[in-house]
Amino acid sequence: MRLQGKIERWNDERGFGFVVQNSTGKQAFLHISDLADRRRRPVVGALVTYEVVDDKRGPKAVDVRYVGQKEKREQYAGSALGSIALGVLAILAVGIVGYVRLSHPGSTVEASVHKLVSARDALRKHPEFQCQPKKTYCSQMSSCAEAYFHQEQCGGTEMDGDGDGIPCEQQWCR
Repeated sequence: MRLQGKIERWNDERGFGFVVQNSTGKQAFLHISDLADRRRRPVVGALVTYEVVDDKRGPKAVDVRYVGQKEKREQYAGSALGSIALGVLAILAVGIVGYVRLSHPGSTVEASVHKLVSARDALRKHPEFQCQPKKTYCSQMSSCAEAYFHQEQCGGTEMDGDGDGIPCEQQWCR
């Protein structure tokens, strides 16, 4: 059980002192090695939380933390989650590029990125495009955006001759 108290006495030269529990006034021995944050110099009057163990010389304060100090696992939880999220994003990016490369063997990474950006822009900027079963060739398209739209949304097109994911490279998408 964690208790709360304050450092009552401290001897810097010898690295020990005593903690007094707030509610009972009971005293426990405190050694510098039992402080969770040894970078911070203990001072008389500092509020701490701690656990008590029975030592051969009496009660001893262990796992002593300054009030407001987080446990180490709490301190690094945010950075760990950020690292995990970054790792997942990296794996996702590699997966997308890998998928595009496998589905379009002649594609380069640059072409894959261009394809994804252009296809997204085509869908966002041109809501007037609609799948038409008779539009399957580059000669039937009026723009690169329309070619991307039909290739990505409609299927059954014959517009990516070299298999790199970019349709109508000779006519519209240079």
